[in-house]
Amino acid sequence: MTHPDEEVPLLGGNVSTVVRVGATVRRSAGPWTPAVHALLGHLAAAGFTGSPRVLGLDHRGREVLSYLDGECGNYPLGRHWATDEALTAVGAMLRMFHDAQAGFVPPPGATWRAFGPPPADTEVICHHDVAPHNVVWRPDGTLAMIDFDLASPGARVYDVAYSAWTWVPLFTDRDSRTLGWRNPDRPRRLRLFADAYGVSPADRARLVSVVRTRIVDHMEGIRRMADAGDPAFVQIVERGHLERPLRDLALLDDEGRYWERALLA
Repeated sequence: MTHPDEEVPLLGGNVSTVVRVGATVRRSAGPWTPAVHALLGHLAAAGFTGSPRVLGLDHRGREVLSYLDGECGNYPLGRHWATDEALTAVGAMLRMFHDAQAGFVPPPGATWRAFGPPPADTEVICHHDVAPHNVVWRPDGTLAMIDFDLASPGARVYDVAYSAWTWVPLFTDRDSRTLGWRNPDRPRRLRLFADAYGVSPADRARLVSVVRTRIVDHMEGIRRMADAGDPAFVQIVERGHLERPLRDLALLDDEGRYWERALLA
């Protein structure tokens, strides 16, 4: 039997140390934590159920969040994670997350753990990492997002692009099979995801190009933080996690026109 105060390491985190203690999660905090807590507090007040609740800081200065029971996306993914139903559920959840932010005002002087300055077309606070490893499939069949450490201001389509990249997925056939998808129909599934989110006509027209921008920003941001000495990002680089995005860029350049046709059909 697990003691209520026992710390159980949780797998999957690349940018922070995460443990479970009873019905709570303890995560290493940083300068961005107050802004993230303000966002999570707003989401809770708005009735959004797809994110953890803030419970404060513990005696070691770690943030304390509610534990979300369920299955987290671990690679290679189980078959139920690679279905059209899972894909559209993520698109719908992402839209609800963005819409639930109506009226949210970041605290004065808010600091975000951002890869760069906010874009000119900032609309919302993006999660920036709604990939399977940061989604929990709960016992009631609903989904929730975890790990808001990289949340920062951005455009809706920027979040959509990243999630489409990692959920359609817009990976090579080899990488898709390795991570749990079996020969996904990329154009059709990209259209499904855009439909589930309700991507506007204007954003549909630029979604593929934003996916490219998002992949490049992802790689450059990781390199920049690694060069600055952030140990979490140094480890990401050392593990070779920038090799697959390079393959994805080549795939996009080869197939992107087909994805665009599917989005605009």
